[in-house]
Amino acid sequence: MLQRRTARLTGVLAALALTAGFAAAPATADPEPIYIGLGDSYAAGTGGGLYRPNSFPAPTDCRQTVSAYSTQLSGANWGCFGYTTEGVSAVVTGASLDSATSPFLANASVITVTVGGNDIDTGAVAANCVPSTATAGCRAALFNSLAVKLPKLPAKIKAMVALIKQKAPRAKVVLTGYPRLFTANDFMTAEQKTAAKTMNSAADLLNATIALSALATRTKYVSVTNQFINHGVGSADPWIVGLQPVCQLTATCAPGAQPLDTFHPTATGYTSGYKAAVASALAP
Repeated sequence: MLQRRTARLTGVLAALALTAGFAAAPATADPEPIYIGLGDSYAAGTGGGLYRPNSFPAPTDCRQTVSAYSTQLSGANWGCFGYTTEGVSAVVTGASLDSATSPFLANASVITVTVGGNDIDTGAVAANCVPSTATAGCRAALFNSLAVKLPKLPAKIKAMVALIKQKAPRAKVVLTGYPRLFTANDFMTAEQKTAAKTMNSAADLLNATIALSALATRTKYVSVTNQFINHGVGSADPWIVGLQPVCQLTATCAPGAQPLDTFHPTATGYTSGYKAAVASALAP
């Protein structure tokens, strides 16, 4: 009889303990995902507003803004104006050696990279070809960019991605493309339309190279081409910081103190272009 009562009491106590949660281990919440945005000025958010202090140690002013797509998507902005694939690799290496950032990098769940334009000197192409594509300077810039430097880009991206995967083994790596800068209109001269077509074709070649590099390195590629269609310089609603005096018509001129904003996305371009395209890539 006593044994029966003891067993019954033990069962009641066990049930009470389970109900109160004493017998259950406390539930652990999933860790917050860590997202890092790497790359050049398009990753930094240049063109999207006033510059802010660098969000990571860098030897130069990175021209970051709050419009950067990584910032808008609650990530860490490690982009910097002028960076190449080698510059991105240097940031990753430096972060992996810093006790303050090494755990953050090692546990990153998503890393996006916008880079490649500076590797092939797209700035020189714009400077030489926007005024006229018929000059020797434009032809030389195009040859150097597309015939000399673009074929070397896949190997550079491969080395960069390998380093990122080594230092951030848990991260999903995403490479992004660039927008076409121009939208041809009826008010452009024949020479201006040729320049726009040439620059847009160069962007398409760069994007195709990045996309193939993503395939070769087993990373994801995100195109922003469709988002910026009919929103280039020359359109009625441009999402790219334009040139004087045309930019005055749409209030998309670079601020006097920030002339290097030209040919970068506006705040709207980063939000409706890059953020919209990249957000889907960040989904689990």
